[in-house]
Amino acid sequence: MTLHMVELTVADVARSVAWYRDVCGLTVELSDEPNGFVLFTGKAASGSSEAARGFAIKKGTPPADSGVRLHFLVADLTAELDRLAAFGVYPESDLKTSPEGYRRAAFRDPDGYAVTLFEWVTSRPAPSRT
Repeated sequence: MTLHMVELTVADVARSVAWYRDVCGLTVELSDEPNGFVLFTGKAASGSSEAARGFAIKKGTPPADSGVRLHFLVADLTAELDRLAAFGVYPESDLKTSPEGYRRAAFRDPDGYAVTLFEWVTSRPAPSRT
């Protein structure tokens, strides 16, 4: 089994396209305006070496406190925070450093979905085989 796509329900497609395209740096691959659907691909945030695949938005009513959190890997969190500040986007709280070896900043997208940017500050841990 392979996860193909994650889709978020959003209230305003144009506003969300601007957020994920301009703020997060994703590329619109497919736009179905009559049905309010947009599929993104591309590098998730500047400097990331990993591409986002299968991320989409769909017009509708976003669920309250959905429990969804999107995580974007960035090469330089400080530089990314400076870039986001130019859009008037600031973290909701102080930066955190985890015991697992990464620094992170938490945000909310226009529909209230949780978004985290993180960078590894120590060697990336090997995947668990449990």
